[in-house]
Amino acid sequence: MARYILIDNSSGMIYADTADLPGWYGSDGTPETAARLTDEQAGGVYDLSYTLRYEHHRDNRPGYRVYRADIDGSEAVPVVQDGTDGDMIEAVERDCEYVGFVESSESEG
Repeated sequence: MARYILIDNSSGMIYADTADLPGWYGSDGTPETAARLTDEQAGGVYDLSYTLRYEHHRDNRPGYRVYRADIDGSEAVPVVQDGTDGDMIEAVERDCEYVGFVESSESEG
């Protein structure tokens, strides 16, 4: 299963590493699911929809920049312990593969 690291688009900090995200193993393994599980763990947000976009967003649009940390069978960075560590954030952006931007919005209906 893929290992993703999610950087909050508004703050620029790492919000999740699926290596230790509750509910990740046994899920469908998509970036959208990683974002949903992250939001559920952070604050019980259950009424959002998630869409993967394949472009970079540096504005304050709600969502996550998603990076894949398992590249060619090895880990590009260790499991994230501190999402505010500037060196770790730089390492993720430099050494991991950018997957896309998962945008969150209120679900309709």
